[in-house]
This record gives sequence, structure tokens and C-alpha cells, in this order.
Amino acid sequence: MSRIFATSFLAFSLTATFASPARAELTAWDQAKVTAIANQLSEAAISLYSTFYKQGPPQLGSGQADDYRQLKQEVRRIQSEAKELAGALGKGDGREDTVHIYENLMEIVRDARDHARRVFSTKDVQDQATRVRQLLNQIAPYYDPDAVPLQPAIR
Repeated sequence: MSRIFATSFLAFSLTATFASPARAELTAWDQAKVTAIANQLSEAAISLYSTFYKQGPPQLGSGQADDYRQLKQEVRRIQSEAKELAGALGKGDGREDTVHIYENLMEIVRDARDHARRVFSTKDVQDQATRVRQLLNQIAPYYDPDAVPLQPAIR
């Protein structure tokens, strides 16, 4: 497999979410819709981790080993947080009960973005990351009134 620089690797990786001067409103809560998105997000995060793991570590001497190991841990944590979010929503927990899970997930995503900029990835990993990013963009307005659509990580 050829390696492609990670300009879009972990596309779920965020550009920092900046609040706009005027406070926007949250999207009206729809338990069924948010739960469905969270379930898809959990599945996509599992696929991302599996694909990332299959990619394998960077070649020796590439200078990416530390970033790769850190990114691998962050992708694993994203998988775990996405699963927790889906599970809590599936049990009927609402926004107030799950916002902390969402915020933890987004913090991990921001950290992963920094490492993703310095790690090569395959197209398969980039495609999985794009799916995760799309789902995060769908769920974000339910938790963050100032959510800015997530863009691919840029080097």
C-alpha cells in the first residue's frame, strides 16, 4: 500500500472550534436522531481504528514513531468515547447527561489532529476518518451552538 501524507488523515480531526461573537442556539434535541448518529459514529470509529491498526507503524527512521504511537492511543480513545456516547444515548440519556462525553470526545479529536498532521496514512484510513468527521459534523450542533463544520487536518 502506498502511503499518502496525512493532510486529510483523521479528517474527523478538528480545526479548533471557535465561538462566534454572537451566541447561536443549539439544534432542537431529537433523541432518536442523535442516538442514530451516535450509533453510526461508534461504528465508524471502530472501522477507523481497525483500518488504522492494519496500516501498521511508520518505517524505521521516518521520525514519526512517537506521533504514530500517540495517534494510535487517541484513535483508540475516540473509539471508546464514541461507543460510550452511543450507549448512553441508547439508554435514553439526553443532552445534559451526555454533553460531557461529547466534550471529552472532541478534546481527544483535537489532540489527534495535531499528531495526524505529522503521520503518514493510507487512503483507506483517510476515507474512514472522513466518515467519522461527517458524523461529528452532524452531531455537533446538538451539543455546541457555535459548532463549526470540521475540516480535514491541514499540514
